[in-house]
Amino acid sequence: KKKKKKKKKKKKKTASGHTKGTPTQKAEGRMLTEGSFTDYYVTHGQTEPPSIPVVNLFRGDEETTTSSVPPFPVGEIQPHPLESNSHRISSEELRHNERLEANLYDKLRHASEVHRQVRHYAQSFIKPGIKLVDMCERLEETNRKLVQEHGLERGIGFPTGCSINHVAAHYTPNVGDDTVLQYDDVMKVD
Repeated sequence: KKKKKKKKKKKKKTASGHTKGTPTQKAEGRMLTEGSFTDYYVTHGQTEPPSIPVVNLFRGDEETTTSSVPPFPVGEIQPHPLESNSHRISSEELRHNERLEANLYDKLRHASEVHRQVRHYAQSFIKPGIKLVDMCERLEETNRKLVQEHGLERGIGFPTGCSINHVAAHYTPNVGDDTVLQYDDVMKVD
């Protein structure tokens, strides 16, 4: 009898050589679709928990761009619905000025991807019973890793805020604060 050999599926690699994975952790919460995963970033070659700087995930083998920031996912670009905005599309000078801002757009896309990955990671571990100070430290540390903190050039603009219930905004727990997220609490993280 001949035995059939099972072929192992090779995992896909990103342009930077990181192995791509398949998301497995379902997101919990209202208003999330069936296809929502908290570890979606593994499809880009990110680790679980996220630790590879985002800039390394999207860098290709060859650097074709002159900017120091590699290209990031562009997303959907939609035209403005009002007539008053049509001059931006029809004017060659204004289109050229917008192309000059491409480096700024790349920086914004970089920050957006870091934010998206940290937000999804936060959804995986923020549960009732977690101390707010521990939660904020964990989020800020992940943010520092993904953005490759570098002085005033890159880093955290302000501390993580986690306002609970009657606190509208700008609450950040200090070291020694023993506030714990309760089951019935409503919390806003920013």
